[in-house]
Amino acid sequence: MNQVRTVLAFALVLMLSSLAMSAPESHQLGPYVVNFDLNTDQQYKVAELEPNVAESATAYLLQIATDNTTGAFVIITEYKELLDATLAPQKQVSSLSATIAGYNVSSVDDIVIDGKEGYILSAVPASYNTMVPDVTRYEAVYWLDSEKCDIGPVWVGKTNVAVISTYPEDVTMNLINSLKVAKGAATAADGQVLPPN
Repeated sequence: MNQVRTVLAFALVLMLSSLAMSAPESHQLGPYVVNFDLNTDQQYKVAELEPNVAESATAYLLQIATDNTTGAFVIITEYKELLDATLAPQKQVSSLSATIAGYNVSSVDDIVIDGKEGYILSAVPASYNTMVPDVTRYEAVYWLDSEKCDIGPVWVGKTNVAVISTYPEDVTMNLINSLKVAKGAATAADGQVLPPN
C-alpha cells in the first residue's frame, strides 16, 4: 500500500512540474505586455533585456533560453515615425539578410500572428557556415499597428514585432501561435497588476 502511495505521489509531482514548465507566461517590456505559451516540457529561462534606444526607434527584447543553441527572442521595435510596413518587400529583405548571414532559406510563408498578417521564414546554416549550430532558424514578423494607405498596396506602421527562434518547429509554432502583444500593464494570475520592470 505504501508503494502505491509513493508511486502516486511521484506521478503527481511529475504532472505538477510538467504543468509548471508549460504554463502561460506574461512579461512587461517597456510599455508592452507580452504573453505566450511554449507548451513544452523543456525547461527554459525568460529574461527581459534592457531596451536598445536609438534616435529613430526603441527596441524591447525578451530572451527565452534553454541552452546555448536553443532559444528565442521576441523583439518589439517602436519607431518614432511611420514606416513602410508592407510585408512583400520585407520578406525579400529577410531572405537576403539570412543568405548574407550564411543561411539557406527553406521557406517564407504567410502566417497570422496575434490576429495580424505576417510571415515566417525558416533557414538552415549553409554548408560553409561553421560558425553557428546546425539547427533550423525561424524568423516570424508582423506589425502591431499597420494600416493600409490610400495611395496603393502600401501599409504603414510604427510597431514591428519579430520572433527569432532556434527551438524545434513545434515549440516555435507554440510560441508564435500563442503570442499576444499589447500596450498596457501585465497582470499576475490572481489579477493584480504587475509593476513594470
